[in-house]
Amino acid sequence: MADAEAMSTPSPALPAVILFTEVALAFILAVRSPLAHRIGASIFLICLNIYGAISCTAGKPEDDYALGSSVWGPTTLSIILFTWLIPDPLHDIRYLKDPVPLDKKPILARMWYAGCIHHNWRLIGTNVQVANVPPPFKGTRAQYLLRRLRQICVGLVMLDISEAYMHSHLHLYTPGVKDAYFPPGLMGFLGRGGCMAVWLVITYTVLNMSYCVLSSSAVATCISDPADWPDLFGSLSDAYTVRRVWGRVWHQLLRRHFARWGQLAAHAVGAQRGSFLSSQAQIHGAFLSSAVLHSIGDLALGHGTHYLGNSFKFFLLNGAAVTCEEAAIALARRMGVRGPTRATYLLGYVWTAAWFTWAVRFYQEPLFVAGMGHVPTLPYSPTREVVLPFV
Repeated sequence: MADAEAMSTPSPALPAVILFTEVALAFILAVRSPLAHRIGASIFLICLNIYGAISCTAGKPEDDYALGSSVWGPTTLSIILFTWLIPDPLHDIRYLKDPVPLDKKPILARMWYAGCIHHNWRLIGTNVQVANVPPPFKGTRAQYLLRRLRQICVGLVMLDISEAYMHSHLHLYTPGVKDAYFPPGLMGFLGRGGCMAVWLVITYTVLNMSYCVLSSSAVATCISDPADWPDLFGSLSDAYTVRRVWGRVWHQLLRRHFARWGQLAAHAVGAQRGSFLSSQAQIHGAFLSSAVLHSIGDLALGHGTHYLGNSFKFFLLNGAAVTCEEAAIALARRMGVRGPTRATYLLGYVWTAAWFTWAVRFYQEPLFVAGMGHVPTLPYSPTREVVLPFV
């Protein structure tokens, strides 16, 4: 797809649809209306969200998919979570530093906190903060800002180098074309793995830099404290199983949704709490809800059903991978393997790297076909403009 074809005029109704949905959801939670009223209003808002995903555009495929995956999709799940699954979130959720229960505050304050709960994706500082959030920053405000500035600078360098490679080798990312450039066997697999690693670095860096800019702005203006903005990602040292990559290393912004849907899946199959069946039901329920959320991104990307379902395969495959690795770990323990040891850690890192080397293409290739990745994120690249011409 040519760059010109991938561009479109931003929809003027886009901000209005997002703002109306935000205010309406906050009002529904604040007035604490009866269940029937909440469900009726929530169905309308869900339909409005789907309409927004299909009909509104931000002008570029990257921005449309980002809107679908970070606005339309999460808002749809939030509507379901806070109106269907948690009947009275302002009663059940409280901020630990605030002695006054949220449901006892005035109506405008309740609307404000309802909006805060919706956007506080990891529920930082509340009694229901999601699991595996990195520890809060304990230094001063200035130290926090300096740390984030360093992360932004490192991220810019990583993004520039990664994008310079990718956009100098677009043929290695184009489905139907790239197969001719990779030999069969181990070398071809490693070559594909390197390309996927570059794409993952770009994705990781863009998300982390966006979070660093947002958190720095909030802390610098004294809107919030450094402790309210822990790191977005966990330590890469935890990435020795697929489950730990998703559960500890990758961001936990959507965990409140996935955990609840996983619990519902375990309850639906009648699994006993703490059993292997319960664990697997929760895993597959979580990945299914993730697939649904990213499918709303597919809707936004194609402004219809053209790309719908592209995200399903990748997320459901990851659920299957977690089941296989946990079965293998259980079998190893029965055979007398005790760990973790240095050897099992190394084996885990190799397995995890091999898995994502193979599986990420199911996520990346459809996005590339839809036009994502053809335009660099950075408007100017020192690596492309200054370094590569002399190489």
